[in-house]
Amino acid sequence: MDWSTVGQLVGQAAPTIGGILGGLIPVPGGAILGQVAGKVLAEALGVPPTPTAVASAIQSGDPAVIQAKLSEAEAKMQAEVETFKASVADVQDARRTSLEYDKQGSSIRWAASIVSVIAVSGFCIFSYIVIVRPSGADRDILMYLLGVWSAAFTSVLNYWLGSSAGSANKDDKLAAIAAAAPAKPPTVVRR
Repeated sequence: MDWSTVGQLVGQAAPTIGGILGGLIPVPGGAILGQVAGKVLAEALGVPPTPTAVASAIQSGDPAVIQAKLSEAEAKMQAEVETFKASVADVQDARRTSLEYDKQGSSIRWAASIVSVIAVSGFCIFSYIVIVRPSGADRDILMYLLGVWSAAFTSVLNYWLGSSAGSANKDDKLAAIAAAAPAKPPTVVRR
């Protein structure tokens, strides 16, 4: 059993989760949303985050209780989707700002590039240090610093390599899923 099967199982009761788990968002970030959706659903049901455990809980639970838990999970997932959309919008806004600085010939137009070089260099340096110096009392500090630089490196990758077209496509699909949410209380579909 896989998550798409669970997506079909909860699709009417939790359309956002069902749509994400059903594979309707094949864009950058879709896998992250899929992981979050599976985890949110499993937490609401009180089971391990595996498709089999979640499906079993839905199929064997009291329908009224399951419906309430799915509604709770749906609300939480909609909040997660909004957070994800805000994050994507933030990156797109940063890109637009950089383009405007470049068009105006501003000296600040190089800021994103300089910060990116610093972040990538820091990540590479700390990665090298951790690899060549595997023992010692300062290893914990080095691992912490590597984690910090790793987050900066990830942000740089998201800034430079994120897909604006894919993000826009994703936003349209998320809006369609949200619009398909039922106006009446959701019902549990048993198979």
